[in-house]
Amino acid sequence: MRLKILLIILLTLSSWSLSAANDRNLPSLGDYTSGIFSLDQERALGQHFLRQLRAGAPLVYDPLLQEYLELLIYQLASNSQLQDRRIDLVIIDNKTINAFAAPGGIVGVNLGLFLYGEDVSEVSAILGHEIAHVSQRHFARRSEAGKKASLASTVGLLAGILLMATNSGDAGLAALTASQSIAQSEMLRYSRSREAEADRVGIDTLIESGMDPRAMARMFERLNRANRYSGRDIPEFMLTHPVTKSRIADSYAQTERLPAKIFPKDLDYQLMRTRIQTMTTNSDSDSLIRRRSAIANGDAVTQAANLYGLALIQTKTGQFDNAMQNIDQLRRAYPGKIAFVLAEAELHTKAERYDVAIDTLEVALNISPNNYPLSMAYAEVLMKNRQAAEAAEVLREVTKNRSNDQDVWYLLSEAYGLDRDIIGVHQARAEYFVLTGNFNQALKQLGFAIPLARDNFQENARITERMKEISELISSYDR
Repeated sequence: MRLKILLIILLTLSSWSLSAANDRNLPSLGDYTSGIFSLDQERALGQHFLRQLRAGAPLVYDPLLQEYLELLIYQLASNSQLQDRRIDLVIIDNKTINAFAAPGGIVGVNLGLFLYGEDVSEVSAILGHEIAHVSQRHFARRSEAGKKASLASTVGLLAGILLMATNSGDAGLAALTASQSIAQSEMLRYSRSREAEADRVGIDTLIESGMDPRAMARMFERLNRANRYSGRDIPEFMLTHPVTKSRIADSYAQTERLPAKIFPKDLDYQLMRTRIQTMTTNSDSDSLIRRRSAIANGDAVTQAANLYGLALIQTKTGQFDNAMQNIDQLRRAYPGKIAFVLAEAELHTKAERYDVAIDTLEVALNISPNNYPLSMAYAEVLMKNRQAAEAAEVLREVTKNRSNDQDVWYLLSEAYGLDRDIIGVHQARAEYFVLTGNFNQALKQLGFAIPLARDNFQENARITERMKEISELISSYDR
């Protein structure tokens, strides 16, 4: 299946990319804001790659983590040189160190980046580097320099990223190697210069964002150590972003004249890192022991993060009373912290105290209306409490701000199903299939809805119009 996905993306992107290169209406060449691909064409290519990624990669469903990373990336992007700030984030369920950027503002982050990044600045350094690749339009500039050979190698690079994201590391490495072999030796030097540029621009982004600019070099050193002690399992980030001693030295050199500054620990980052650690642990019992020890010996932020981790594991293992005591302590110390509200709601949901979970989330939503992770948790517990119509209403509201979120549409289709709203099921499923690149299935779902809506003129017209839009989307990829 993964090799089939590779073949599909190679053929589709190759056809799309080369036809774009031959388009006589493209802007003139000459600077990094033009080139073989316009911004709109990069965006279209990125959206196509995103659909393939959603269809083939093991993505993480965690609205709290998703929102945290989106806000972090938006903070970095707003302090970067990025012109088009439409960014789509995917979080990949993989414990290896990796992050990547694809044309058109697609950013992918492995869970492993949080496992290795000890503070928010270190993770932001990698994200800032990736945003720099997008802001400097390295895809378009590489295509301009190498013409068709570079286009083919970039298509191979995207396919390799997709395969590695699906845990097919050897196949992904083979695809990356094949794509690199297409390029000439001067193109490889060109690529190294782009890496250096992304480092410099990324460090500037850290400075403008009020983060530790020396974190870039620290993270590179961490990657180097991981490579040295991992044997043949090279960190995925280093396959596409080779880290050398000179690169580390250059990163330090760029910051050596900056005044020394203490950057305090960021609680939100440490909570997300703890959340991922508990999510990926191989032993809950060992994790409980480590958390208790860290609580006794750490600073205030470390103690809070470990108490949070302890509560999550206790909830996971059914130790509800102990977990509730820890969550109460956290909520008293940090009132209004959404991570702790969600931890309490999750505990009550797992204990099947749905009414209590609903009350907890409703109080929080009155303070933070339409908050994404709160709304998703609220909809899920409403569905468990057999209040599917109310859940669907909540999720419809979420789609207004997150129409490009496949998880929202998937959950909405489930809510419609429980509420026996068959037209709604087909419409929500259609949107989910559009976002995962299965256009034919999307049209099929809307085709099922048409006869069910024959007596509702407005609904029928909306469905027909949406089918037309999807058909036009299919035609745009065929051209």
